[in-house]
Amino acid sequence: MLAAIEKSNKVTVGGKSTIKIINTAGNSKAKISMDNFKIISRLGNGSFGTVYLVTHKKTPKGQPVRYFAMKTLEKEGVLKQNMARYALTEKNVLQVAGSHPLIIGLNYAFQNEYRLYLIMEFAPGGDMEHQIRLKKKFTEKEARLYIAEVICAIENLHSHNIIFRDLKPGNIVLDKDGHCKLTDFGLSKENVGELSENKSFVGSIAYLAPEILKKQSHNKSIDWYLCGVLLYEMLVGIPPYYNNNRKILFDNIKQGPLRIPHTMSKVARDLILNLLNRNPTKRMGASSRDAAELKEHEFFKDIDWDDVFNKKLEMPEIDVKQVVFNAEAEKAFKEGEQVSK
Repeated sequence: MLAAIEKSNKVTVGGKSTIKIINTAGNSKAKISMDNFKIISRLGNGSFGTVYLVTHKKTPKGQPVRYFAMKTLEKEGVLKQNMARYALTEKNVLQVAGSHPLIIGLNYAFQNEYRLYLIMEFAPGGDMEHQIRLKKKFTEKEARLYIAEVICAIENLHSHNIIFRDLKPGNIVLDKDGHCKLTDFGLSKENVGELSENKSFVGSIAYLAPEILKKQSHNKSIDWYLCGVLLYEMLVGIPPYYNNNRKILFDNIKQGPLRIPHTMSKVARDLILNLLNRNPTKRMGASSRDAAELKEHEFFKDIDWDDVFNKKLEMPEIDVKQVVFNAEAEKAFKEGEQVSK
């Protein structure tokens, strides 16, 4: 487990009390900052900042260069949108669960006056959304391997009383061997018991559970509903109930018929129907046995769950991103720092 140093200093942005964040490093005596990292390229943009590919400037002699994904969050934007708790939740979840082999690892967390920085494990296989776009849909064998790893990762979150709540293809990244890693925990809920009365409206549009749309309380079983949505999209190519019209989509999720292609096997159909049960208390995984209910389903009869945890499954072949230095990304980052100041 990474050592953490609590920093008590407060910074103010725009007259508002700012965010406290733990500076985290493998060495509890080390002070980590952007001075320790070199920008390689830009990986993507987020709501309040940008994700960069970086490397540590001091690689131990004889060791290969290690790459990291660095998420930067602009404090002013986070505070204006009252999103500070989401930034802290992500950091907290990563510190608690990031040592799991199927959850993205957090290596460092630090801040300066204007930004928060999360230095995380880099997944060169890209995200699951990209894989679905490439393949249109997966075979049941491929989907089984992926969803088994997702179930194992969510089981770990639940063991720490954390609900993910934002499971979707874009929040699953792949390592160099094609194994899944859950990422992006800003919408997660911590310290959740079996009888949570949480009613927050959270999630991604096509992946909203019925209880969210009905503004009912939700608990850990919401993640198993989202597993059903994910499995359906892997096998069909689009989420269940999907419609470009948001009102129709929401009505479909709440009360529309679930259309399952006749080409889908009976066991896959049965699993999806049990996961997409609109009654959270009757949904597969809703009991205190949690993930164990899913693991025992016939769809996974050939899965060795110890192999899932230890990443011994032979995953579908993927294209791994090539690391290429982009001087413009480094320049843009430095210019962004000057603008923040």
